[in-house]
Amino acid sequence: MPRKRDSGDGGLYAIRGGKLYRGVIDDGFHPDGRRRQRVVTSKTKEGARRKLDAIKKQIQQHGTALDTKTTLEQWATHWLETVGKPTLKPNTLLSYESVSRNWIVPTIGAKKVSFLKPSDVRIMTKAVADAGRTSATARKAYQVLSLMLESARVEGIAARNVCEDVTAPVQGESNRGALSTEAALSVLKVAAEHDDGTRWWVALLSGLRQGERIGARLDSLDLDSEQPTIGVEWALSEVPFEHGCGRTEGEAWRCGKARAGSCSNRRLRIPDGFEYQQLNGRLCLIRPKSGKPRYVPLMPALAEALRRYLIKTADRPNPYGLIWRKPNGEPYLWGEDEQTWRDLLFEAGIIAEDQRAPGSPVPTTHWARHTTATVLMELGVDAKIIGEIVGHQSEAVTRRYQHVSSAAARDAMDKLGSHFALGG
Repeated sequence: MPRKRDSGDGGLYAIRGGKLYRGVIDDGFHPDGRRRQRVVTSKTKEGARRKLDAIKKQIQQHGTALDTKTTLEQWATHWLETVGKPTLKPNTLLSYESVSRNWIVPTIGAKKVSFLKPSDVRIMTKAVADAGRTSATARKAYQVLSLMLESARVEGIAARNVCEDVTAPVQGESNRGALSTEAALSVLKVAAEHDDGTRWWVALLSGLRQGERIGARLDSLDLDSEQPTIGVEWALSEVPFEHGCGRTEGEAWRCGKARAGSCSNRRLRIPDGFEYQQLNGRLCLIRPKSGKPRYVPLMPALAEALRRYLIKTADRPNPYGLIWRKPNGEPYLWGEDEQTWRDLLFEAGIIAEDQRAPGSPVPTTHWARHTTATVLMELGVDAKIIGEIVGHQSEAVTRRYQHVSSAAARDAMDKLGSHFALGG
């Protein structure tokens, strides 16, 4: 009497008159409810048994048999569309697509995801270095690949994320730094003489990112309460367009245009449920990097300077409700903001005339944000309070603080004002 098979053991039997052996095992169900089976064949019974046992082990470890057909290029396309697009901010998704298109797919995209080895990861990062790109680019490619492979592991496409077996490329020294107290004070004094100088006071004394600052709205500013604050609720961003016309059977766009921006039915490439406000064309206000608003205390001198600025610019057009805008009411764009910063540094005697040109290696606007954090650290302010103020995402630094209205944060900002000896 043949042994009764236990559930999950699968079946093994001869076919074609004993010239071939087939192994079959149940592996869950298809989306339509039909039972899914995995089939292996071999010319020998022992060979079929080994293949069947390998699939059984995969099902036990991962809940399903691994996919041995999907290439990394196929998975990258699927991941960007189904995981990246619904969850990532538009510009983040754009950068991930660029990394995939330029580094991941050309180097190892033809390989099967389930068969990737640590050496394949090193092949990709080496290709970045051989092309003369920075270590930051290699690290970004590594991080994007790791995200893709972690999803593949969870979905049963791969047994493991091989990036975890490879040390991430070490990023070289960043061009970001912080101004000295003396240099920062010089910038503050020069900025005070300009009509929109408060833009740079906020940059140096509140730690806002560039997009958060040029996208700051009037309704996020509270100057009337006993403890004035500026709310970091939005950030200016340039969101890419995508085709809205659909493709033909030949996979061409129905509008006949290659560029999404030229499509008559173009639309912003925004994930479902993503909160944004369109200003003009691709210019949008999106939620800040952390995803949560924060409220930064304003020291008395800065709050008073902002009051004077708002009175002075009250008659300036303001279709988007921004705190800082050009005389015609349009927002300052990133390059314009950066150039004004360079001009300010020159006026303050920090850079030379020839360094005012775009692309020159000088302190960028991000240095202003780093100056806030650095000086607060020098004053002995706790790292988690600094994280509150400047909006760091790292849980290790901020402990996921949600608001910045605490007495400790306000005391820290008062210290900062006293450090720079700002008058009212």
